[in-house]
Amino acid sequence: MNLSKTFYLVLSLLFSISFFYSLFDTRDSHELFFWDVDKWIYRGYRLLIALLFIKLYFDKKKNEKNQLI
Repeated sequence: MNLSKTFYLVLSLLFSISFFYSLFDTRDSHELFFWDVDKWIYRGYRLLIALLFIKLYFDKKKNEKNQLI
């Protein structure tokens, strides 16, 4: 599946914002895949997904740059 790098950038920004927003949320638990989980597990999940999309963005950008050379 060939998605544009802008799509990965937008998703990484959304998950990063969601992660930072969760730092200021006062709830002790969050719902993740229909289960209540601890707030730190939820934050770790959001951070991991954000980092994954950031990595995919930079990998795609690097591949496009290498194809031009």
